[in-house]
Amino acid sequence: MVSKYVAEFDAEECRGIVRDPVFINDLDKRWFGRRVGDLLYLEIVEIAYLLLKSKITIKDSSMEINDLESFMNTYYECLKEFFWPRLVVYRDLRDRGRRVRVLGGNEFLVRDKYGELRLVVVLEEGRRVGVSSIPLIVDKALDNGLKPVLAIVSLQGDLTYYELTIIQPSKES
Repeated sequence: MVSKYVAEFDAEECRGIVRDPVFINDLDKRWFGRRVGDLLYLEIVEIAYLLLKSKITIKDSSMEINDLESFMNTYYECLKEFFWPRLVVYRDLRDRGRRVRVLGGNEFLVRDKYGELRLVVVLEEGRRVGVSSIPLIVDKALDNGLKPVLAIVSLQGDLTYYELTIIQPSKES
């Protein structure tokens, strides 16, 4: 395992770019980033997690960043309003030893401790979600052979997971 990775940061796309083949192979093996050709692209939440764990240095043309606070101060425009709930869930899952792949938006693909794949959708307390979107989440996950899970982050940063299932009402005569 590499002791510390190095990535460039693309501020226009708000993502990291890893060019070193050794780093790419090591990160990809651990389910970090998305491989495209000879590069590995890291999502903002992955960069934040690796910075929190002191496992990455972010470089741009004028500086090196080794901690989350400096990264946030430098690239605050990339930290969209839903960044914190996503980071809370991502960090919790990674710290529990789960393999996590960022799917985009508020969704993660997670391999649980039993090897099963789950679609984890992050929601934040107080943010309105249409009732009709819940069955869509369930259908999307089940159609792809995944178990659907909601990860709800409270305003205080507490996290609760709910596994979703479909319940068919029984016909009683």
